[in-house]
Amino acid sequence: MGEALTCSKNPTSVRTVQQVEQGFQTKTTYHTMIPTNCMAAALCLGLTLILGTVQAQENAMLQIPPSLVECYNTSYFMNRDNRLPANMDTLISLIEKVENSYPTSGVQADIRTVAVSLLHRFRQDGIKRAPGVTAIDGVIPYSPTGFQFPKFRILLSRLIPGNANSFPNSSLTSVERCSLHFMLSSTFDTRVRGDENSVCNQLSQYRAHRLPRSAKNDDENNFIGDVEWLSEDTRPKRGRSAIPDSKYVQFGELDYETDWAYSGTEGTSQCPVEDGLVRTPWGTVSAGTVIAGIAAGVQQQTVQLNTLLALASQRRGRGRSQSQTTNSIDNRWAATLAGDLAEVTLVQVPVSTNNAASVGATGGWNDTVLPHWYFLSQRTNLEATDAEIRGGLDGLILAKNVANWRTQASSLKLSQLLRMYYSTNGVLSSGVNACSRQSQFPNVAPSAEMAEQTSAFAQVLDREMQLRVTLQPLAITQFASTAALSLVTYVPIMDFFPFQQWSDVSNLTTVITDIYVFVDTYWPYNWVVDYVAYVLQSINIHPYASKVTLFAASDASVLVNTTDYIINVYEEWNSTSHYWHPPGFNLPLILNTLSNRVEDLLEADRAADNLGGRSLIALLIPSPTSFVNERDYDYCQSYIERLGQSLPNLHFIYYGGGALVRFHDFVQDPSKDLFVLNTEKSPELCGDPVITRIRQVPRRLSNPRCYSNGAISEFGMNSLKQFERLGSINFYRLDSLYLPARQSMRYLKISPISSITFTVCTSRSLALPFRNLSAPLRDGESCESTALGSYSYDLTDACTGYDFEPCPPLFFSVQAQSFGEISCTDPECQTPDEAQYVISLNNLGCNGAVAQQVTLSLVASALLIVSLREN
Repeated sequence: MGEALTCSKNPTSVRTVQQVEQGFQTKTTYHTMIPTNCMAAALCLGLTLILGTVQAQENAMLQIPPSLVECYNTSYFMNRDNRLPANMDTLISLIEKVENSYPTSGVQADIRTVAVSLLHRFRQDGIKRAPGVTAIDGVIPYSPTGFQFPKFRILLSRLIPGNANSFPNSSLTSVERCSLHFMLSSTFDTRVRGDENSVCNQLSQYRAHRLPRSAKNDDENNFIGDVEWLSEDTRPKRGRSAIPDSKYVQFGELDYETDWAYSGTEGTSQCPVEDGLVRTPWGTVSAGTVIAGIAAGVQQQTVQLNTLLALASQRRGRGRSQSQTTNSIDNRWAATLAGDLAEVTLVQVPVSTNNAASVGATGGWNDTVLPHWYFLSQRTNLEATDAEIRGGLDGLILAKNVANWRTQASSLKLSQLLRMYYSTNGVLSSGVNACSRQSQFPNVAPSAEMAEQTSAFAQVLDREMQLRVTLQPLAITQFASTAALSLVTYVPIMDFFPFQQWSDVSNLTTVITDIYVFVDTYWPYNWVVDYVAYVLQSINIHPYASKVTLFAASDASVLVNTTDYIINVYEEWNSTSHYWHPPGFNLPLILNTLSNRVEDLLEADRAADNLGGRSLIALLIPSPTSFVNERDYDYCQSYIERLGQSLPNLHFIYYGGGALVRFHDFVQDPSKDLFVLNTEKSPELCGDPVITRIRQVPRRLSNPRCYSNGAISEFGMNSLKQFERLGSINFYRLDSLYLPARQSMRYLKISPISSITFTVCTSRSLALPFRNLSAPLRDGESCESTALGSYSYDLTDACTGYDFEPCPPLFFSVQAQSFGEISCTDPECQTPDEAQYVISLNNLGCNGAVAQQVTLSLVASALLIVSLREN
């Protein structure tokens, strides 16, 4: 990257700061220069940045760059429902897809490369639609005229240099690319939509619960931009679908379904739409600001204010400020809180009553599960909304810590950092996470430093913005202090996130499953999608983690192919594809499809010599009208009974409408495996028990040496590497199918790789054995530590003596201690602080007699049911 130069009016030493890629340490060298005008140093910096980031300037130009035109030259992406849902899990999934694609293009991309590339490839703030302009060939009625754009241009062109030359564009679909663009690019859509009476009233009810803040009554701010927007302009009225009342409105959340159509006169909506946001469990954040903070943190630089002033456009012809020559700008501040506060300083405060500053603007999403629209509760004082404040604070926290975290985990990925920060665990066991942002605020953003950085950046931003007034440097300094003080008083009262208390031990485990979902398409898509998506979002569908396949329940046709990217579910299953499949619920066909799919999975395990290590779940989602007819009833019962012998790890869960007692005979435990999907209740209320049940299903372990007919190739040892975060537990199930007869040297072994202690608990009766330090061991439960070495469990006579009752499976868990220094660089690690161990199973067998009997019975039953249907 380019050099950051300092200069002064007197002969002095000039410091050159260079970022060293290896280790990302800062190397500082000093040498003496002959006194020269500071402009020369500025020109050197400008030339370096221009030569080093030619392509980076594309998004900093005053129009939609060619790489983003695909998102604006069609009305398709203007309908927000055609974009991916704007939540943090979606963003992480997209970033993972990019990270996993870099190596195939021959580029070894670290966190800096990915973060900087994302900004330069997809972010452009302040894009607004030109009022009254119709899209025609050669004319795209969108341009970056919003007040956010000047700040963004300074960041990309001068403070976060880089480019997207090596970005793997082909790794993402057009839907994914444009969704990523809209998630990272901040702007407001203030046009009147025609739905304000409904939407704004709901928001006002939410706002009444919030603490009051100052507000100004006038509708103007201090930003003009390149084209002044006239509120008197009118647009042709367009039809708009009615907004149904929400069946499940969360606090501050809205249920809102619509398309891009607008009606009414051109003007300012009472509750405008804010873009560039993602929803998280700890409040909505400005995603572009978070990524910018990380990008600045991994290539931190401090630039003298005069250097940046000299590079400013000075299009109003003012001279350089002489009172600020000793100030400097930290790009970590400019990219986060100071950048937003500088907009408050320049755009809002000069035209407000008594030059007061008002920060914060609450809002609500249209949907808690698949968010696409974020409506603000006010139409003025939008220079620092709640989402921008959270994003700015999160970005600054990450920026000031990421260098240290990289010394602990040199291969830290952007997706890993976001996953840790937006979790209850925090980053690398530091306790730093989104939930703690308010407590981190005083330390990471001292008020004096914040005011100084805001003032310095506002001086530069003042040269780039077309304001309604002309400001003097002293006034800018005063207004910056006012803006900073307003934020200091607002952040402590902005949010309250109650501490989450887990009542079930399964919440300490990380779900890794192969799940097969069968949906009765009699359910209207808009009714059922949130309930299904909420469950899927909570079971860790990511590379090297869970996989999902979605079927239509009527004919077992595929709705979504097997995938480990949640974003593929959103893309492949939509309101159009949903109705391509006939409605209905055919349980015999579902069971047959499951049997074939699981056999294919086990065959893949045999080919890869893989023990499994994932739970195996069938999630059936019947509609209220679904049922199993009388002639299929006995067949299905027999089929499921035999599947329990041949595929004992396959677990059935029903999540459907109506009285689920009709499926009582088709699950292992009706009291635990039947869940009502009630569209009169929220997806969270209905889905949380389902998620808990899925978490309770242990990971399967099977013998890859067994053929489908139950025969064994040869005895021997198989091993499986596993991962878990500190303090978490992984649960496993080894079925007695693999423990027939007596076999010498048959055993289970747990061997630590990480230098920490694990606790291994076993049971033949308790499905979730674990060590509870506050309670004694339960009957049938035993636990041992690996403090002295590997743990072994003898399986030689595991099924001896069970002549008149079924031999039970072996349940066991591996629990990592809650502290220690560990590092994981394997691709399978979802975070770099995951502990590693190896599960080894020696001389497992195969119950060939049972397998052959079950196979013949299933074939005979299948032939019988076909014959009955034909007759």
